[in-house]
Amino acid sequence: MRANLASMLSDLDGLTSERSFKHKFDSIFANLGFDAYTYASLQSDELEDGKRDYAHNILCLTNLPPNWVAHYAEEDYAGADPVIRDSTASRLPILWTDSYRSNSRTAQESRMMEDAWENGLQRGLTIPIHGPKGEFGIFSLNSELANDEFVKITDETKYDAQVIAYHLHDAVQRRLKAAREVPLPVPLTEREVEILRWTVSGKTAWEIGGILKISERTVNFHIQNVMGKFGVHSKTHAAAKAMGMGLLNI
Repeated sequence: MRANLASMLSDLDGLTSERSFKHKFDSIFANLGFDAYTYASLQSDELEDGKRDYAHNILCLTNLPPNWVAHYAEEDYAGADPVIRDSTASRLPILWTDSYRSNSRTAQESRMMEDAWENGLQRGLTIPIHGPKGEFGIFSLNSELANDEFVKITDETKYDAQVIAYHLHDAVQRRLKAAREVPLPVPLTEREVEILRWTVSGKTAWEIGGILKISERTVNFHIQNVMGKFGVHSKTHAAAKAMGMGLLNI
Protein backbone atom coordinates (compact mmCIF):
# COMPACT_ATOMS: atom_id res chain seq x y z
CA MET A 1 0.00 0.00 0.00
CA ARG A 2 2.76 2.47 0.91
CA ALA A 3 4.21 2.34 -2.59
CA ASN A 4 1.00 3.94 -3.87
CA LEU A 5 0.99 6.90 -1.47
CA ALA A 6 2.84 9.25 -3.80
CA SER A 7 0.38 8.71 -6.64
CA MET A 8 -2.62 8.90 -4.30
CA LEU A 9 -1.52 12.31 -3.03
CA SER A 10 0.12 13.73 -6.15
CA ASP A 11 -2.78 15.93 -7.27
CA LEU A 12 -3.70 17.63 -3.99
CA ASP A 13 -2.50 21.05 -5.12
CA GLY A 14 -5.04 20.93 -7.94
CA LEU A 15 -8.02 20.62 -5.60
CA THR A 16 -9.83 23.92 -5.12
CA SER A 17 -13.41 23.17 -4.04
CA GLU A 18 -15.23 21.14 -1.40
CA ARG A 19 -16.63 18.97 -4.18
CA SER A 20 -13.18 18.12 -5.54
CA PHE A 21 -11.88 17.34 -2.05
CA LYS A 22 -14.84 15.08 -1.29
CA HIS A 23 -14.34 13.24 -4.58
CA LYS A 24 -10.69 12.72 -3.62
CA PHE A 25 -11.61 11.51 -0.15
CA ASP A 26 -14.15 9.07 -1.60
CA SER A 27 -11.51 7.55 -3.87
CA ILE A 28 -8.67 7.35 -1.35
CA PHE A 29 -10.57 5.92 1.58
CA ALA A 30 -12.51 3.44 -0.55
CA ASN A 31 -9.15 2.13 -1.77
CA LEU A 32 -8.11 1.69 1.85
CA GLY A 33 -11.25 -0.34 2.57
CA PHE A 34 -13.47 2.22 4.33
CA ASP A 35 -17.09 2.92 3.39
CA ALA A 36 -17.44 6.40 4.89
CA TYR A 37 -15.34 9.27 6.16
CA THR A 38 -15.72 12.48 8.13
CA TYR A 39 -13.17 15.26 8.21
CA ALA A 40 -13.61 18.19 10.60
CA SER A 41 -11.33 20.95 11.82
CA LEU A 42 -11.49 24.00 14.06
CA GLN A 43 -9.23 25.92 16.42
CA SER A 44 -8.15 23.99 19.54
CA ASP A 45 -9.14 26.79 21.94
CA GLU A 46 -12.75 26.52 20.71
CA LEU A 47 -12.99 23.06 22.27
CA GLU A 48 -12.31 24.31 25.79
CA ASP A 49 -14.80 23.30 28.45
CA GLY A 50 -17.95 25.36 28.55
CA LYS A 51 -17.77 26.55 24.94
CA ARG A 52 -20.58 25.21 22.84
CA ASP A 53 -21.04 27.97 20.26
CA TYR A 54 -18.21 26.99 17.96
CA ALA A 55 -20.26 24.92 15.48
CA HIS A 56 -20.34 27.69 12.86
CA ASN A 57 -16.52 27.71 12.72
CA ILE A 58 -16.16 24.00 11.97
CA LEU A 59 -14.98 23.02 8.51
CA CYS A 60 -16.54 19.64 7.83
CA LEU A 61 -16.44 17.29 4.83
CA THR A 62 -18.24 13.95 5.01
CA ASN A 63 -20.12 11.39 2.99
CA LEU A 64 -22.19 10.17 5.94
CA PRO A 65 -25.99 10.34 5.55
CA PRO A 66 -27.14 13.99 5.83
CA ASN A 67 -29.86 13.05 8.33
CA TRP A 68 -27.27 11.69 10.77
CA VAL A 69 -24.98 14.68 10.28
CA ALA A 70 -27.86 17.07 11.03
CA HIS A 71 -28.96 14.99 14.03
CA TYR A 72 -25.39 14.91 15.40
CA ALA A 73 -25.22 18.71 15.21
CA GLU A 74 -28.68 19.26 16.68
CA GLU A 75 -27.91 17.04 19.67
CA ASP A 76 -24.52 18.76 20.18
CA TYR A 77 -22.87 15.34 20.11
CA ALA A 78 -19.44 16.85 19.42
CA GLY A 79 -19.40 17.80 23.08
CA ALA A 80 -20.42 14.29 24.17
CA ASP A 81 -18.40 12.20 21.74
CA PRO A 82 -15.81 10.23 23.75
CA VAL A 83 -13.70 9.60 20.65
CA ILE A 84 -13.41 13.31 19.88
CA ARG A 85 -12.68 14.03 23.52
CA ASP A 86 -9.89 11.47 23.58
CA SER A 87 -8.57 12.73 20.22
CA THR A 88 -7.82 16.15 21.68
CA ALA A 89 -5.20 14.52 23.92
CA SER A 90 -3.87 11.93 21.45
CA ARG A 91 -1.69 12.02 18.37
CA LEU A 92 -2.22 8.37 17.48
CA PRO A 93 -5.16 6.79 15.61
CA ILE A 94 -8.01 5.57 17.79
CA LEU A 95 -9.81 2.34 16.89
CA TRP A 96 -13.34 2.23 18.30
CA THR A 97 -16.44 0.07 18.28
CA ASP A 98 -19.78 0.35 20.08
CA SER A 99 -18.06 -0.85 23.27
CA TYR A 100 -15.40 1.86 23.22
CA ARG A 101 -14.74 2.97 26.82
CA SER A 102 -17.95 1.21 27.85
CA ASN A 103 -16.82 1.03 31.49
CA SER A 104 -15.87 4.68 31.81
CA ARG A 105 -18.38 6.60 29.69
CA THR A 106 -20.69 9.20 31.12
CA ALA A 107 -24.43 8.86 30.60
CA GLN A 108 -24.29 11.49 27.86
CA GLU A 109 -21.40 9.73 26.12
CA SER A 110 -23.23 6.40 26.27
CA ARG A 111 -26.35 8.00 24.78
CA MET A 112 -24.30 9.43 21.94
CA MET A 113 -22.58 6.09 21.19
CA GLU A 114 -25.87 4.16 21.31
CA ASP A 115 -27.45 6.67 18.95
CA ALA A 116 -24.53 6.33 16.54
CA TRP A 117 -24.85 2.53 16.67
CA GLU A 118 -28.55 2.73 15.84
CA ASN A 119 -27.70 4.97 12.87
CA GLY A 120 -25.20 2.52 11.45
CA LEU A 121 -21.94 3.86 12.89
CA GLN A 122 -20.75 0.79 14.73
CA ARG A 123 -17.00 1.01 14.32
CA GLY A 124 -14.38 3.44 13.11
CA LEU A 125 -10.78 4.57 12.97
CA THR A 126 -10.33 8.18 14.09
CA ILE A 127 -7.09 10.01 13.32
CA PRO A 128 -6.39 13.14 15.41
CA ILE A 129 -4.49 16.01 13.77
CA HIS A 130 -2.84 18.77 15.80
CA GLY A 131 -1.69 21.54 13.48
CA PRO A 132 1.09 24.11 13.89
CA LYS A 133 -1.31 27.07 14.05
CA GLY A 134 -3.52 25.73 16.81
CA GLU A 135 -5.99 23.96 14.56
CA PHE A 136 -7.43 20.63 15.63
CA GLY A 137 -8.61 18.19 13.01
CA ILE A 138 -9.91 14.66 12.81
CA PHE A 139 -10.47 12.09 10.12
CA SER A 140 -12.97 9.47 11.20
CA LEU A 141 -13.15 6.45 8.88
CA ASN A 142 -16.04 4.02 9.10
CA SER A 143 -16.85 0.59 7.70
CA GLU A 144 -19.75 -1.85 7.62
CA LEU A 145 -17.39 -4.80 8.05
CA ALA A 146 -17.74 -7.04 11.09
CA ASN A 147 -15.49 -6.12 14.01
CA ASP A 148 -12.86 -8.83 13.36
CA GLU A 149 -12.55 -7.92 9.68
CA PHE A 150 -12.50 -4.23 10.50
CA VAL A 151 -9.66 -4.69 12.99
CA LYS A 152 -7.72 -6.60 10.34
CA ILE A 153 -8.25 -3.82 7.76
CA THR A 154 -7.21 -1.08 10.18
CA ASP A 155 -4.12 -3.00 11.29
CA GLU A 156 -3.04 -3.15 7.65
CA THR A 157 -3.84 0.45 6.72
CA LYS A 158 -3.77 2.67 9.82
CA TYR A 159 -0.21 3.93 9.29
CA ASP A 160 -0.87 4.78 5.66
CA ALA A 161 -4.21 6.32 6.68
CA GLN A 162 -2.45 8.54 9.21
CA VAL A 163 0.09 9.79 6.66
CA ILE A 164 -2.70 10.42 4.14
CA ALA A 165 -4.83 12.21 6.72
CA TYR A 166 -2.08 14.70 7.54
CA HIS A 167 -1.46 15.46 3.87
CA LEU A 168 -5.19 15.89 3.20
CA HIS A 169 -5.59 18.10 6.27
CA ASP A 170 -2.75 20.33 5.12
CA ALA A 171 -4.28 20.64 1.65
CA VAL A 172 -7.72 21.46 3.05
CA GLN A 173 -6.29 24.11 5.35
CA ARG A 174 -4.33 25.73 2.52
CA ARG A 175 -7.05 25.55 -0.11
CA LEU A 176 -10.43 25.64 1.62
CA LYS A 177 -9.80 27.12 5.05
CA ALA A 178 -7.84 30.05 3.63
CA ALA A 179 -10.66 30.79 1.19
CA ARG A 180 -13.11 31.00 4.09
CA GLU A 181 -11.09 33.59 5.97
CA VAL A 182 -12.83 36.96 5.90
CA PRO A 183 -11.32 40.41 6.51
CA LEU A 184 -11.78 42.12 9.85
CA PRO A 185 -15.33 43.58 9.63
CA VAL A 186 -14.63 46.59 11.86
CA PRO A 187 -11.22 48.28 12.34
CA LEU A 188 -9.74 48.01 15.80
CA THR A 189 -9.79 51.17 17.87
CA GLU A 190 -6.60 52.65 19.26
CA ARG A 191 -7.59 51.50 22.75
CA GLU A 192 -8.30 47.93 21.55
CA VAL A 193 -4.90 47.74 19.85
CA GLU A 194 -3.24 49.05 23.00
CA ILE A 195 -4.94 46.42 25.15
CA LEU A 196 -4.04 43.64 22.71
CA ARG A 197 -0.39 44.69 22.77
CA TRP A 198 -0.31 44.34 26.56
CA THR A 199 -2.21 41.05 26.28
CA VAL A 200 0.46 39.67 23.94
CA SER A 201 3.04 40.76 26.53
CA GLY A 202 1.35 38.47 29.04
CA LYS A 203 -0.41 41.08 31.15
CA THR A 204 -3.71 40.24 32.84
CA ALA A 205 -6.81 42.43 32.51
CA TRP A 206 -6.18 43.74 36.03
CA GLU A 207 -2.55 44.62 35.21
CA ILE A 208 -3.53 46.27 31.93
CA GLY A 209 -6.12 48.34 33.76
CA GLY A 210 -3.44 49.59 36.12
CA ILE A 211 -1.09 50.47 33.28
CA LEU A 212 -3.74 52.32 31.27
CA LYS A 213 -5.46 53.74 34.36
CA ILE A 214 -8.84 52.22 33.50
CA SER A 215 -10.89 49.64 35.33
CA GLU A 216 -10.43 45.90 34.87
CA ARG A 217 -14.09 45.78 33.77
CA THR A 218 -13.36 48.29 30.99
CA VAL A 219 -10.38 46.23 29.82
CA ASN A 220 -12.55 43.12 29.65
CA PHE A 221 -15.23 45.08 27.79
CA HIS A 222 -12.72 46.02 25.08
CA ILE A 223 -11.38 42.47 24.91
CA GLN A 224 -14.90 41.10 24.42
CA ASN A 225 -15.43 43.60 21.60
CA VAL A 226 -12.23 42.51 19.88
CA MET A 227 -13.15 38.84 20.21
CA GLY A 228 -16.52 39.59 18.64
CA LYS A 229 -14.91 41.41 15.72
CA PHE A 230 -12.63 38.48 15.01
CA GLY A 231 -15.28 35.84 15.68
CA VAL A 232 -13.11 34.00 18.22
CA HIS A 233 -13.65 32.85 21.79
CA SER A 234 -10.42 33.71 23.58
CA LYS A 235 -8.25 36.80 23.91
CA THR A 236 -5.19 34.74 23.01
CA HIS A 237 -6.74 33.72 19.71
CA ALA A 238 -7.80 37.33 19.07
CA ALA A 239 -4.28 38.59 19.72
CA ALA A 240 -2.84 35.92 17.41
CA LYS A 241 -5.20 36.95 14.62
CA ALA A 242 -4.38 40.62 15.09
CA MET A 243 -0.66 39.86 14.91
CA GLY A 244 -1.17 37.72 11.81
CA MET A 245 -2.92 40.64 10.11
CA GLY A 246 -0.14 43.02 11.07
CA LEU A 247 -2.43 45.16 13.26
CA LEU A 248 -0.22 45.20 16.35
CA ASN A 249 3.15 46.11 14.83
CA ILE A 250 5.05 44.21 17.50
